[in-house]
Amino acid sequence: MKKLASFIFILSIAALSATAQRYTNAKPPVEEWASKPVYHPVPPEFANEYAYVVLNDISLDYRLEAKTLNKYYYQHRIVKVLDDRGIERFNTLEIPVSAGTRVPLVRARVVLPNGTTKEIVKDMILVTRNLRGNWSIIIALEGVQKNSEIEYLINEIYTADKFETITFQEEIPVIESRFSMSYPKDYYFVEKGFNGVPDIQDTLIRNRRRMSLALYDIPKLRPEPSSFYDLYTMRAEFRLDHYYEENATNSLVTYKWDDLGRKFYNDFYKITEKEKAAVNGYLTELGVRPNGNEYQNMKRIENGIKTTISKYGYIDYDDRREILATKHIRNISVYDVAYDKTKNPLDSIISKRAATAEGIVKLFVACFVQAGVNFEFGYAGNRHEHVFDANFVNWDNLEEPLFYFPDFKKFLDPVRSHYRYPVVPEWVLNNKGVFCTIPPNGYVTGSVVKFRKITPLSENETQSNIAAAVNFTKDMDAEIDVSYSFTGYASADMREDLATMTKEKQKDFVKNMVSFARRPDDIVKYTISNETPDNFYKNRPLEITASVKTSGLTEDAGKNYLFSVGKIIGKQLALYNEDERKLPVDLDYPHTMTRTITLNLPVGSKVLNPEVLRSQADFVNREIKPVIGFKSDYTLIPDKKKGDKLVITVTEFYTQLHFSPEYYDRYRKIVNASADFSHVALLISKKDNGKDRRITKK
Repeated sequence: MKKLASFIFILSIAALSATAQRYTNAKPPVEEWASKPVYHPVPPEFANEYAYVVLNDISLDYRLEAKTLNKYYYQHRIVKVLDDRGIERFNTLEIPVSAGTRVPLVRARVVLPNGTTKEIVKDMILVTRNLRGNWSIIIALEGVQKNSEIEYLINEIYTADKFETITFQEEIPVIESRFSMSYPKDYYFVEKGFNGVPDIQDTLIRNRRRMSLALYDIPKLRPEPSSFYDLYTMRAEFRLDHYYEENATNSLVTYKWDDLGRKFYNDFYKITEKEKAAVNGYLTELGVRPNGNEYQNMKRIENGIKTTISKYGYIDYDDRREILATKHIRNISVYDVAYDKTKNPLDSIISKRAATAEGIVKLFVACFVQAGVNFEFGYAGNRHEHVFDANFVNWDNLEEPLFYFPDFKKFLDPVRSHYRYPVVPEWVLNNKGVFCTIPPNGYVTGSVVKFRKITPLSENETQSNIAAAVNFTKDMDAEIDVSYSFTGYASADMREDLATMTKEKQKDFVKNMVSFARRPDDIVKYTISNETPDNFYKNRPLEITASVKTSGLTEDAGKNYLFSVGKIIGKQLALYNEDERKLPVDLDYPHTMTRTITLNLPVGSKVLNPEVLRSQADFVNREIKPVIGFKSDYTLIPDKKKGDKLVITVTEFYTQLHFSPEYYDRYRKIVNASADFSHVALLISKKDNGKDRRITKK
């Protein structure tokens, strides 16, 4: 499980040890390839593709070495590039490398259409690291031409994960994809296929268990708007179900959901008397009253921890780019301060005011227990990648720590310091999580976990609203007082960004928000309010107001003016492409958008085409209830003395988050109605004063 793994980032890329090299009961390393590679002709059906995969061959061999189960990963891959886009996409290869990995073999070559082979020299194979401390092998390929074939081999060795996912489908066609794995006979893996990949079972051959799978002619799958691409690719998941330890009792080790619940309890619930005393003092500091109001105590604990305890980041002491030396990559080390386990005892966390993500979770648990808050702790998965399946145990698909409060029936994210109850990351919504039901005293009978659906807030609790009042100068430049208001999930990322922004970045933020301002100095002034995280508790809206003077919305149209009123709502998602939809529609969260635009027209001016403001599109379910919809309308308030007032209302709502492909056109109709409105322009007559007043552009 990704988040439960230790936070160490020590990468050791080196040659295999002599002991490992003597291992003979598994597939040998793929260290050689054909000296005269076969050049593959392009199938006619791929003539319009930019590239395709000729072969992707992955092999996993699990080996028990010095009481540690290690994994030997081999990959042999051939990609054919057909045009400039393919060359640009594949002329540099980036291969992610996990922490604690050895890489004894990396080879790459380019096979040109004339049969010439160019093997990549070691100086063109680099090791680099991104800002998060994650390592990659970068292979710069030379001489790639149209219809070239790019081939590489890699061998990695690292401590085995108990769970594995292999993806077979890509954005380009795959002619052949092979997978195999082998492991000791006392280990029992199980597999489940998704999106067309079959379920397979292992076979015992020569004292080792083996699985293999080969797929051919896998169609491409391209990302599409409003979809979760990874969720729908052809893939297989593997898990270590159980194994027998080699000891006197030959004891059984399992990886069931209840085992995970007990791991939660052991990792986060157990504390010492010294830690308990420190937590009691900390609760007093936060104003938490024993047996006080449960909701108030929960809020004080969350707000207190998130404002007084810092989460450790990454500190790197070697920021150099490393190059392959001889045949093997040189050793690289990264020290991650977050992995100092001496910082995780709660008394140390409280005194130093800093902790790892795991330490912060443990502090939350201790505080809730000692304050009498009724809770369950667990993890949920990313629904962009996996839909939770209670029947197929896979701890690795659980990434986000969450607390569930049975009395309130809502969730809290403990490690995202700029979030507050009940807002959690959108990628866990509508998915299920695994939660520990062992009480703090440790006594429990039966199952120790519950599967809980992370039900999102309602569409009315997450709103993105705009209110704009438009006046015109004598030259018909627009003077607009506009207010943007965001609640619920819609405000979460913006609040987090605003908390770390400089004043200059804040100006850029407002400029991007007020997209109809043509120039930065069109924004005369602005304010930002309710940006702090504590506003989540009462769902106070994050508000950005701006006063804007712009000539960019008005054009001279002979005897009339053309005013681009639709631009005030900003750029909208447009789905005008009519290609056949392959993927379902998946939306981030339920939400409502209300935009009110009030035009104060000059005396004597009229809107000549108000009918363009009226539009409606709904998607109704089987109960004839709208689940998503768009509507725009207007009200005209005549006033001969002060000028007519035109009040435009635009509403849009999304209560359903998933639509299968056959409903895509109906979904697209609502989205495009909003996009269409953003292009609406009003024809406004000039004053009837006997003069032809035109706009003077500066």
